[in-house]
Amino acid sequence: MCQKVWFMSCNSDRGSGSILGFGIISAVLGIMTLSLAVSAQSLAIARLQTQTDNAALAAEDVLRGLAIGYPCETAEQIVQGFGGTLETCHIVSSDIYISVRQQVMGIVHRVHARAAPGLSSTR
Repeated sequence: MCQKVWFMSCNSDRGSGSILGFGIISAVLGIMTLSLAVSAQSLAIARLQTQTDNAALAAEDVLRGLAIGYPCETAEQIVQGFGGTLETCHIVSSDIYISVRQQVMGIVHRVHARAAPGLSSTR
């Protein structure tokens, strides 16, 4: 019971290449969109870690007396400046430990930082 529909007959493969091409293009665009979202989240985590490190260093400067104020309050002001939330701030001897949380595109990221006098990143 094959009927002729508009301009195609039932046994024709005419237009199947266009459908295949459209499917391939859609798949490639989907993969590109997914990879863009993943790279945006990776960039957000890297930025958050850098800003958290800066807040820990500023708090450590206050702890050492190089700046005025209270270490944890200074860290909280810096963290709030970039839209994060200071979860914890611990001072142990001359070391300061902070944890920061930030929500980016509906995903919550948590990072930690430590600052201490004479602490080197090469060890």
